[in-house]
Order: sequence, then structure tokens, then C-alpha cells
Amino acid sequence: MMMLSGVVHIYSLQWVVPAAIMMGSAPCFISLWSAWRIISAVLPRGVYAKGDDLMFSVYMRLVLFFFHTCARVKVHVYGDIDALYRKKENAVYISNHQCTVDWVIAVMLASPQGSMGSIRFVLKDGLRFFPLYGFYFKQHSCIYVKRSGKFKPENAQRDLAKLKTNQLPTWLVIFPEGTRFKPDLQESKEKINISAVEQASKFDHVLIPRLKALQLSLQEIGDYVDAVYDVTIAYSNTQDAKTGTRTSAPGMPEFLQRSSPEVHVHFKKFLVSDVPKEESKLKEWLFERFRHKDILLSHFYSKNPEEQGKFPGNSQVMQIKKRSTLPALIFVGSCLAGVLATSEGRSLYWKVALFGTVGGCVWMSFIS
Repeated sequence: MMMLSGVVHIYSLQWVVPAAIMMGSAPCFISLWSAWRIISAVLPRGVYAKGDDLMFSVYMRLVLFFFHTCARVKVHVYGDIDALYRKKENAVYISNHQCTVDWVIAVMLASPQGSMGSIRFVLKDGLRFFPLYGFYFKQHSCIYVKRSGKFKPENAQRDLAKLKTNQLPTWLVIFPEGTRFKPDLQESKEKINISAVEQASKFDHVLIPRLKALQLSLQEIGDYVDAVYDVTIAYSNTQDAKTGTRTSAPGMPEFLQRSSPEVHVHFKKFLVSDVPKEESKLKEWLFERFRHKDILLSHFYSKNPEEQGKFPGNSQVMQIKKRSTLPALIFVGSCLAGVLATSEGRSLYWKVALFGTVGGCVWMSFIS
């Protein structure tokens, strides 16, 4: 019994090594990025941006090594599958939001186009104080937004305009719900009721979408992006076998333990010219997209065995080759091991971790 308990305990901790490498490599990543920032200061800005996107792409490939290659997850893609494998393009990406893995799914979907380095997230303002990465995301042209009452559209407009001005390749990832859907929390249920009142139709599996981030994005870069990607995500093993009710989606540790070995993604591409720009029409369009998400998720969580656990229609399993993710692990792992192998390296590592975190937080406190 003790041996069995030990095995179970070790299995439950298999997320620790990936987390340690992804988080532990932050000082190395910031050091390399800082060096590139200094070196490229005398070069055209476009050169810096390409180098930055390359570095971000390497880190995203490291993420995919753990969350796709190691987790052996199957990603079933439905809908406009061919659009993912066509030309590389600039896009605004909107998705339902239910767990901390959702952003990783965006990275997976960006991989066929080679757009992993081009991902820019719209993030909650509090994340700007996340050690080291909170500062870096700002440098990578991610956009921080505050809650409705404190939201400053001029700041977001300024940051969005820079994407177009600097001609940055962009997948702008937005979660319009603004927070995660959690089926077991009353707060989520209350928000569903609000959306039902506003739209005279009951949403069972999504929250009321907020318009502002999408609206500002289309206002500022609508003539720069090619498309709006509408993505609906569902995770396997998130339905109670006895009651048929939906359960919470996995967090990152659970996902790395293969709690959801399959992910189902419905992908719909809209040409940006087909998306309305006028506020009332855009709001109607966005709610219609979330109504469609609710229908798709209702099918996925159906109690009918022939429907549940999948979206309607044909799907294709996304292939992400190990050769595209393993080199990132080797590179990052070598950098981390090399730094930690010497006392001088360890000293520098902890100085970057400490002073980089403090300095980044101070900097971000002045950048509203």
C-alpha cells in the first residue's frame, strides 16, 4: 500500500519538472532578450522585432514540448481546418475561456502557420506584475487591460496602433468573456443568467462576452489584419459520468498529468471585411458567435452517447512534430544547465531573477 501511495504521489508531481524548466528558464530568457535589445538598438526596429519574435517562438515551442509532445494530447480540429494550413496571416483570435491551458491551445493552432512568435495576448492588468514575464510581455507588444470600471481605452488604442505602425506580424488573442467559465461556481451561473436576460436566450456553457477589446482591436488594426478567428475549445474528461453534468476544465498541472488527453477545437475563419465595425452590429455579431459556441458545447456535453465528447462534423487531428519542439527543450535546457553549472552563473542567475523581478514591477507600475 505504501509503495502504491508513493507511485501515485510521484505521478501527481509529474508536472513539477516541466513547470520548473518553464519558470526556471525565465532569468536566462530575460538575459538573452536584454542582450538582443541592446545589440539591436543601433539596427532598424524591424530587425529587433524579428529577433524578439524568434526568441518568443523558441519559448512557445518549449511550452508545446511539454503540453503537446510529452502530454501526448490529441487536438481534434473541426470547421475551417484548411485555413490553418494556408498562408501565414495577421489575425484577431477570439475564444471561450475556461482554464489556464486555453492560451496554450492558441499556440498549438498558431504552429501550422509558423505564427507562434507572432502571438500577442490581451491580458488582465494584474498579470503585468508577474515575475519577469509580466515585464517581457509588454515588450513583446502584448496588451494589458483593466476591468470595466478602470478600463482606459486610450492606452489599449496606443498599444494596438503600434502593432500596425511597426508592421508586427500578429495573432492577437482575446478572451472576450474576461474571466474563466467555471461550471461549479455560482458566480459563473449568475453571469450566465445575465447573458440570458440580455439576449433572451439561455447560455449554458459560456459567459457573456465583453465587446470592448474586440471593438478597439478592429478599430485600430482592422485594416491591418486579414481575418478574425473564432475558436471554441472543449476538453475531454470534463463531464461527470454519472450525472452527465459538466465539470471544470483542467488547470496546467492537471493537463500535464493527462487529465484531458484530448482537446476538441472548432475553428471558424471570418474575413475581417465580413465582420461589422459599427458598435451595435458588432455586439450582435459577437453575441451570435458566443451563442454558436454555446450550441457547440451543448452538443459536446450532451447526455446522448452518440453526440457527447465531440463537436458536430468531421475533424482532423493536428500534428505537431517532435522535431519542431524538441530543439527548443535542448536549447533552453542547455542554457539553464550551463548557467547553473558554475557558482558565477548561479550568482548571476539569482541576481537577474531578483533585480529583474523588482525592476520589472517598478517599471510596470509606471506604465499604465
